[in-house]
Amino acid sequence: MAIAKAGKKTPHSRAENHAPEGVQGYQQRVSREKRALILEVAIASFLENGYDAATMDSIGDRAAVSYATLYKHFPGKDILFTEAMDHLFHQLFARWKDHAVPPEVESGLREIARAYNELVSEPNMIAAMRLVIAQVRSFPDMGLRLQRAKDLFSDVTDAWLAKRVGEGCLKIADVRLARAEFIGMLGETLYFPRLMQIDHAISDEDVERIIGSAVSTFLMRYRAH
Repeated sequence: MAIAKAGKKTPHSRAENHAPEGVQGYQQRVSREKRALILEVAIASFLENGYDAATMDSIGDRAAVSYATLYKHFPGKDILFTEAMDHLFHQLFARWKDHAVPPEVESGLREIARAYNELVSEPNMIAAMRLVIAQVRSFPDMGLRLQRAKDLFSDVTDAWLAKRVGEGCLKIADVRLARAEFIGMLGETLYFPRLMQIDHAISDEDVERIIGSAVSTFLMRYRAH
């Protein structure tokens, strides 16, 4: 039997090292890891440089992958851009999926509002939205992809509202519309100024004041009496 020297691996020992998952499983895992790395590097590159200035060569060099590997996963910059933005939006919105929201109506609404504020104050969210808006004519399907990502937030919020309706705490005929109204009140002051103004800042006190006003307005309309 061949004995591997220290610091070196024989082909036999290397195969044994990957035996538990098998060669094919190992190759698939490496491929997934490289794809994920390329996406993360592409996100950073697009957000830093914009779509036009970012190049496939620079992304491949930054990710330290061969051009063959890069183009195997993403045959063109347009495909890489679409997949990178989709990946980023799902990462951001998925944070809400397992978020614990208190069952008490007012504190729950405040928690939803704070989570929304945290989401729209994320620098990558603002940068990505500006980038997607700038490229919307070239990538018309990005709107649908963004909506699917937003549903990760919307569906959890809708489920929470529907449960409060079932408990008799809220009286809402159309949960999706009510949620859109609530988020719309927050977006006017917490999201759009950040989107449209460079380095726009909102104090914590103002955030809480805005949230409190939106919650009070929502409850005046929908609290069960």
